[in-house]
Amino acid sequence: MTEEPQQAGEPDESEILEDARLPVSGMGAALNAGANLLQTAQSLLARKTRRGVKVELPAYLSVQSTWFIAFGLQMVLFPYLITNKLGLGGTELGLANLALSGPSVVFLLLGGVVAERAAGKPLLMILHLVAALPAFTLAFIIAHDGIQLQFWHMIVYGIALGTVGAFMMPARDSILNEVVERRGRVGSRVTLQQGVAFATLAQFAAQITGLILGGYADKATTMPNWLGGFGIGPIASWQLLTLQGAIVAIGAVLAFFLAKGGKVQTGRSGVGAAFGDIAEGFRVVAADPKLWAMTILMFAVGIFIIGAFLVVLPIINRDVYGLSGDGIRDMFVTFWLGAFVSSVALSMFKAIKRQGRLLLTAQLIGSLAILPMMVHIPHWGFLTIVFVWGLSAGVSIAMSRSIVQDAAPKDQLARVLSIYQLGFMAGAPLGAAMMGGLVDAFGPYKIALVPAIGMTAMILWIALGTPIWNLKNAAAAK
Repeated sequence: MTEEPQQAGEPDESEILEDARLPVSGMGAALNAGANLLQTAQSLLARKTRRGVKVELPAYLSVQSTWFIAFGLQMVLFPYLITNKLGLGGTELGLANLALSGPSVVFLLLGGVVAERAAGKPLLMILHLVAALPAFTLAFIIAHDGIQLQFWHMIVYGIALGTVGAFMMPARDSILNEVVERRGRVGSRVTLQQGVAFATLAQFAAQITGLILGGYADKATTMPNWLGGFGIGPIASWQLLTLQGAIVAIGAVLAFFLAKGGKVQTGRSGVGAAFGDIAEGFRVVAADPKLWAMTILMFAVGIFIIGAFLVVLPIINRDVYGLSGDGIRDMFVTFWLGAFVSSVALSMFKAIKRQGRLLLTAQLIGSLAILPMMVHIPHWGFLTIVFVWGLSAGVSIAMSRSIVQDAAPKDQLARVLSIYQLGFMAGAPLGAAMMGGLVDAFGPYKIALVPAIGMTAMILWIALGTPIWNLKNAAAAK
């Protein structure tokens, strides 16, 4: 066959085929451009998400710091106002501490349920704002010339702040697991034990800051000559209470940088739902030997250690050494400095294999360290004992938190933490009231036998009768 001659001006076959492919090639280019745009958007979103997740841990630690700076101020101002400003004794101080820690016994379990059902971020913001009100109110009472500070003011202050704290503890502590888990998804190697150690470090450093500030209440301090010999203070106690309220309120602003947080759906509704959730939490703790052993151990710590810490030490500070708010400051700063040092050491380990043995050994050392207080010792010796007590407390707090948070089911973490904290908080008011009566009846020396014998007996029972001594950390084993 002969080909027909091509007419002038007609497109050749290659041009026709090229034109036929133009729509297809244009669509492919558009799809490629769209895919590239989507990939770029996803990359930007991923980077933004990583930045948001990475800022969460510093934000969480900052929120925690604001609470514990205010807590450190309170640790000095609360006993100072009762023992020095009002001139009351151990019985009244014990009752006041009962008012401060007692609401936790009533509301802590409900706080655990609320922490699971509510988003963590807005809950923390609300609680920090509410926690500022008692401090502002007490500051107004002290600063107002027409109002005289009375013991019942301290009781009301303690009940109000103790109630807020009952909801704060499970809300704040349960968020840490979420923060560490989200951080792990974007490549961070921070373990839960390290997260707990960092939180404990922030807590102790913040408390020390608050304690130092509180020591200047109504009293001037002259620095040593090698530090310049300049004077600091006095700062009026109402001004320090105002500072306490302002700092804890700043925590609400810092909580804005946290993720909203998840909510736990338990399937229960109605008025009895909270009680059903609480009962389920108790069943979980009772079914796990590690969890109920830690809860009982914390109950003993509340009775024997915290009772002596809150009541006996301030009375020794006043009656044995004749000191005021500055003495309370030095005593508590020394304690938390010891806790800070041991927490720094723990933060260097990603996972400790025998957490239970380290916990019980540290608590035994702390329990026996109080025995030299049975005789009159120099003030520096007293502070040395308090420092050793702090070293053991730092280990105890970090290890007990790690054990409980590792053992607790993640969907019931806040409830389990609230029950664990309840063991501690239920023992604290009982111990404070008991120690207050005993120190008034027998004096500050003989009372040292009570926490030493009580805690030693409890530690031996936990070591021999529960799995805590032989507990192995799964992360360390890997």
